[in-house]
Amino acid sequence: MTGWWKQLMHLPDDFNEMGVVLSRVNNSCRVASREPVNTFQIVNSISDREANSPDSDHSSIIPNQTKVYEPEEVRVPSLPEAVYVEKGYITPQQAYNLLNAEEGQPALYDPYYILILDCRSAERYNDSHVVTARASVTVIHPELGCLISCIELQKYSIILLYAEEGCSPVGSKKARDDSPDLQRCFFQLSALGMDPVILLGGFSAFYALYPFLCTQRMVLLEPERHTLTIYPSEILEEALYQGSAAQAADYRIIKNLHITHVVNATTNCPDAFPNILSYLRLRLSDDAQQDLVEALPLASRFINTVLKTEPAGRVLVHCSMGRSRSSALTLAFLMEHRHWSLLHALRWLKERRACTAPNVNFLRQLLTYEEQLFGSRLTSLDDIRR
Repeated sequence: MTGWWKQLMHLPDDFNEMGVVLSRVNNSCRVASREPVNTFQIVNSISDREANSPDSDHSSIIPNQTKVYEPEEVRVPSLPEAVYVEKGYITPQQAYNLLNAEEGQPALYDPYYILILDCRSAERYNDSHVVTARASVTVIHPELGCLISCIELQKYSIILLYAEEGCSPVGSKKARDDSPDLQRCFFQLSALGMDPVILLGGFSAFYALYPFLCTQRMVLLEPERHTLTIYPSEILEEALYQGSAAQAADYRIIKNLHITHVVNATTNCPDAFPNILSYLRLRLSDDAQQDLVEALPLASRFINTVLKTEPAGRVLVHCSMGRSRSSALTLAFLMEHRHWSLLHALRWLKERRACTAPNVNFLRQLLTYEEQLFGSRLTSLDDIRR
């Protein structure tokens, strides 16, 4: 179980010991702006010819393949900030990305992808629970023990437990006092050879950030799972998201994530909500001939301006499937404005969006972009193709 999950998430074997980004539990969600911001007020490197042409699409940028990007300054590389998370826990953001993981098709469509056990009372479970969660008593009974065979349990790639709250070290007296049912389930599953993880902050922390992924319905069977909405991956919490064209055209997703700005990297998919969202349109092809020399800095600065503006907006970057073109643009932003090497940016992105897969042409151009930003090549192609 553990190996499959870490392979999906591209995590190292010492994942539980390494620092990961700790999710902030914020009970107030910003409402998406209903007043679109003109793209040209944000990205000022668009040529006057494009902006003033009567035939121009003021949200569309076709990169000039002859222009060479020159950064304003040489950046000093830094490492992604790591905040320690207690062993045995995952953050609400990690749980969100697990629920919305895609590998060919949405992982959640597979009934054996993840077993989520709600270790609260039956009343609280019936009020609301994380989508696809089961009441723990239906799997592990306080007196009868495990109600599902060990062989059946081993079919699950991930087993996630949660109580109402909680972030104390597993097995500590405070953890036992705060959530005895969860602790009992955790150690009983561990004794059976499973490797369960606990949701940091419990249901209350997850609900505060992602109420749209909580329900009163019991969703277990595969046909029921195919009715679920799969959301874009959260790359920077409550700030930057990456997904597909279909997700960018789903207003429920846009509304629930409070998206205000969109980077559209497709050639043919129109901007879905131009009257209420602001768009940067980059008509890119996912092939060996596509030049990103102008697209990378445009997207990077567009995203940074949105996230730095007060109040900050939220950006969705998308292409057709949310794997190659959108990944290249997201990586450019992480390198330029987080000062991360391509290697560290790619690791960060893959931990949050497992299906990340920029084509080789884009990877080579990102390596050149890294050298332009930092004054030297920090990453090799072999490092990022493994």
